[in-house]
Amino acid sequence: MHEGRLAVDIETASPNGPPSDFRDTDDFELVAVGLGHRVGDGVTDADPEVEVEVLLRDGDWSLAHTADLLRRVVEWCEARGGGVVTYNGEYFDEHHLRAWADRVADAGVWADAPRRIDALFADHLDLGTLAAEAYPGAVRANRDIPALWKACEEAGVDQPTVWYDDYDLPAGYLKRLGVEDGHVKGAHVGEALGEAYVEGVVAGLDHTRTHAELTRLLVDYAAGDIEPLFSLRDALRRTDASAD
Repeated sequence: MHEGRLAVDIETASPNGPPSDFRDTDDFELVAVGLGHRVGDGVTDADPEVEVEVLLRDGDWSLAHTADLLRRVVEWCEARGGGVVTYNGEYFDEHHLRAWADRVADAGVWADAPRRIDALFADHLDLGTLAAEAYPGAVRANRDIPALWKACEEAGVDQPTVWYDDYDLPAGYLKRLGVEDGHVKGAHVGEALGEAYVEGVVAGLDHTRTHAELTRLLVDYAAGDIEPLFSLRDALRRTDASAD
């Protein structure tokens, strides 16, 4: 039997204003984490099943709620096991998860957080680096790796698009948030949707249609990159094998 493999992809918000440095955790807050687990692979196994879960922040921006989400992420992954796959995780996902773990520990909220996050990323495979090696022509100027969508395109991996029209949001709602595109982008979550979601949680709007639809949208978007991460890993392994 093949060893299990995990996938991790975080979604963040910047409630204090646009980020000035994508490595500065002060500029980000954790909103949601997309998680996946798979036993087997698409190289030697036919269509291995992927378990996908999205965990959402359950309160305001306090460290107590950051710690709660970190703990749930770690416990979900520990219950399944396996090395972690990310895309650009060394630069972003892992980097910020470690920083938040240090902060909640330093604040006395969850002392064991750094050790648990260290263990989670002990066997971490960042597909961004591999994609840059496999598809050098897909790397834009002034970038080290291709965008995930571009890497998926090069690899022939389907990456789902989450369309706003598929959600029952009030007329003018997205415009008020400054969203004008037809489909969800990571920038929308970071600049508007993530903060709106947390504000709804704090205000107790869970029972409203708007908050329920926003929650469903965020879950669908966060889940959307999980299976493609596994498929991209398989494609990169096949590319590497054919080059031998």
